[in-house]
Amino acid sequence: MSDHETFVDLLQTRAVAHPERPALIFDADPGLDDGPVRTVTYAELAARARQIAALLAGTVRPGDRVLVLNEPGTAFAESFFGVQYAGAVPVPAPLPDGYRRQRDRLAGIARDARIAAVLTDGAALGTVREWAGESGLAEVPCLAFDGIAPDDGAAWRRPAIDGSSIAFLQYTSGSTSDPKGVVVDHANLLHNLRVFHKILSSGENVRVGGWLPMYHDFGLIGQLLAPLSAGSCSVGMSPTAFLKRPYTWLRLIDRHDVRISPAPNFAYDLCTRRVTDEQIAGLDLSRWMHAINGSEPVQAATLAAFARRFAAAGLRTETLCPGYGMAEATLSVSGSPAGTAPVVTTVDADDLERHIVTPVDDGHPGPVRDLVSSGLSTGDFDVRIVDPATRRERPPGTIGEIWLRGPSVARGYWDRPEATREVFGNALATGEGGYLRTGDLGLLDGGELYVTGRIKELLIVNGRNLYPYDIEAAVRTVHESLSRGVGAAFTVEVPHEELVVVQECRARSLDREARAAVVTAIRRLLSTEFGVGAAGVVLVRPGTVPRTTSGKIQRGLARMLFLSRALDTEHEQLTDAIRARLRTGDRVRS
Repeated sequence: MSDHETFVDLLQTRAVAHPERPALIFDADPGLDDGPVRTVTYAELAARARQIAALLAGTVRPGDRVLVLNEPGTAFAESFFGVQYAGAVPVPAPLPDGYRRQRDRLAGIARDARIAAVLTDGAALGTVREWAGESGLAEVPCLAFDGIAPDDGAAWRRPAIDGSSIAFLQYTSGSTSDPKGVVVDHANLLHNLRVFHKILSSGENVRVGGWLPMYHDFGLIGQLLAPLSAGSCSVGMSPTAFLKRPYTWLRLIDRHDVRISPAPNFAYDLCTRRVTDEQIAGLDLSRWMHAINGSEPVQAATLAAFARRFAAAGLRTETLCPGYGMAEATLSVSGSPAGTAPVVTTVDADDLERHIVTPVDDGHPGPVRDLVSSGLSTGDFDVRIVDPATRRERPPGTIGEIWLRGPSVARGYWDRPEATREVFGNALATGEGGYLRTGDLGLLDGGELYVTGRIKELLIVNGRNLYPYDIEAAVRTVHESLSRGVGAAFTVEVPHEELVVVQECRARSLDREARAAVVTAIRRLLSTEFGVGAAGVVLVRPGTVPRTTSGKIQRGLARMLFLSRALDTEHEQLTDAIRARLRTGDRVRS
């Protein structure tokens, strides 16, 4: 990879060196024994990219942004690279669906990026044009080239791009009205891909695959670009198939000899709970080298449960690979090295609230928390733990904001100079500059990077620092009706910060008295394990708690929906102070 300035040059080289080698495999539903499987070779992928670039030449100019919206399949990669081959900038995003919030957010991305065109496939073209029209983007060309017979792209000419040229814009999870596109150039991308391979010791014979959507940075870089950069194969499937039947992800890994597969923590939890003994008996996971767990907080209990559940299928504990990354750093920052089990440190929970990490043993009398290491920094990043208020480095054993510096750190946010100045190019109190403020809290211990929470999501209740995902994970254990849902913990000022928990519940089988008992049990847990009372506990239907397309809980949006009484509530217990904050109107069924 070091011999190439851009991913375009790298892909061209791979196509010449290994034209018949599979680059992409798409198995839409691995649960079907005779389901369709599409394979695209390196020669075919590069030729298709050249053809799309030539077809785009009459519509877009070098540097123009092109929204890439595709159904799951190999067309996304062809479209993405076609835009790059045209010298334009791909903007990957999810297709418009039936939800107004998602359609509005997509329109916000299109307007923020000032797109010159939308590239999609024939099956979605009608839906995309309808969305464009209703979003005030009817004048933007919406194009689909999958119905055009492939050729060798002879009309293509390499664009005038180099390492400083923008490789793509990655829009991060954010509000509908204020989307931010991370500017990743080709130098950032190629450096971060080297980081990825260094962490995982991967190469051209190591297939990478999974269900992650390609418009998300974890899927785009970790599942698609990483294997192609090494001359290996990217194996994909439908995210919907996984969500409906989690077993299909593991079947994909077994069927197609996938050695590296990334997913957020919730995916491992979902498999642990929903894959049956009979399905496990038909799996061989012994060849799985790296089960990357990232993109959201990694739970020690999830790692342990997943390892136990799938040991019968040959899964090894050292396969589990917690990692840390973010779009602003292109993707990968740290990860567990090959052949090592995850490092979990049990600490005093009360000290943790004071941002001090005190390891304890099994006999510790007080409350404890398990911290999962996100692995070792490769040395490609300068990682500092910083007091965000004073910008001074924190002493060992204490928590601060994670600051990063290195070639993988992106250039900033597209057309957002103020936001870029706030997050990128920060200086320590000593004057050392060029650091990315991640907004994540954590610590370094013996080279291991521990991520303990988000600054903006840290809950401070009666002087206690609480991490929302710790609360959410504990609440799910209270009752079987909560175990398969997700929750959102946040605070509301009444007038001081008070805790509110919104939790999905399969409550149809519970009468009003049983629901009240569940809420009482949640309150008791919050008091005994976290030392706080709850000003509000709300049970909602499954699927109600808002999440991003990658599965992250949107706590800020959940708070807004709660305060505006827009949640379809099954049962709630609220203090009088909280009720006074809420708008009029009652949609409660209890």
